[in-house]
Amino acid sequence: MHGEILTDVYEYLYDDLQFILKSAARFRIIASLLESPKTFDEIRGDVRVSLPALYSNLRLLMDEGSVRLRGDRYSLTPEMKLMGLSALKLFDSVRVINGLEDIWLDHDISGIPQELLEDIDWLINSELIVASPADIYRPHNTYRELIRGSSEIYGVSPISHRDLIDIYEGFLEEGVPIELVLSDGVIREMVLNASFSLLRTSIKNRNLRVRRFEGALRIAFTVTDKFLSLGLFDRNGFYDQNRDIMSTDARAIEWGLRLYEHYRERSEKLGLRNLTKIMLSTGN
Repeated sequence: MHGEILTDVYEYLYDDLQFILKSAARFRIIASLLESPKTFDEIRGDVRVSLPALYSNLRLLMDEGSVRLRGDRYSLTPEMKLMGLSALKLFDSVRVINGLEDIWLDHDISGIPQELLEDIDWLINSELIVASPADIYRPHNTYRELIRGSSEIYGVSPISHRDLIDIYEGFLEEGVPIELVLSDGVIREMVLNASFSLLRTSIKNRNLRVRRFEGALRIAFTVTDKFLSLGLFDRNGFYDQNRDIMSTDARAIEWGLRLYEHYRERSEKLGLRNLTKIMLSTGN
C-alpha cells in the first residue's frame, strides 16, 4: 500500500519537478524570486546566465503561469512559490547528504527522530570536522573553540569525557545556565569527577539542570546559542569521537534545539537529592 502511494505521488510530481530542475537557469530564476519580487536586472544579477537564456526561461515561466509581471517586477505565483520551496528543500537535503556522506554512510542515525531527518536540509551550512593523523584532536579542539562565549548550553550524551566536565565546570563558575540529558553511566561519572560543591550550588541556583534518560542513547550532541556539535555511533555500536558535525548557522542551531527538546520531553529531571544518592552509592 505504501509503495502504491509513493508511486502515485511520484507520477503526480514528476512533471512539475522536472520542469523546475531540468534547467539550471530556470531553477536559479525561481530561487531568486523566492526571496522577493525583482526587476529583470535584479534577477540577471542573481542568476548570472546569458541574456538569451534569461529571456527565454522567464518567458517560459510566464507562459506556464508560474511567474507574473507587475509593473517592472517579476514574482512567483503562489503555486510556484510552494513548488519552488519544496524543490529547494530537496536540493539542500541532497547537498547535506552528499556533503556529510562520510558520517551518514556507516553510522547509526536512529537517534535522530523522523521529523528532524525530514528537515535535514536545515544542516546545509554545517561542516564535518574529522580527526587526522596530523591533528587527532581536531574535533575536540574545534568544539572548545566554538563553545567559547556561549550564554546557554544544552547537551545530550551517553559518553563521559573528563575534559568536557572541566569545560562545563568553567561555565558553571561563570553562572552560565546548562541543561543536560544524560544516561545513568554518564551521571555517575559526572558525580564522581566533577566538583560536587559546584554541582550542588549550581543546582540550587538553577544554573544546572540534569535530566536522566532511561534507555539507550544513540547520539551525542551539544547545542548552544552559538553553535551545534553532533556526533554519532558507528555501525559496530562504538561512539565515533573522530567525526563531528558542527555549525554556527542559525538554522542548524534551531534544528539542534528541536532535537534537544525531543530528548528533554523523554527524560526525567534529577534534583540534588537524586545526585546525592548517586554519589553515596558510587562511594560504597
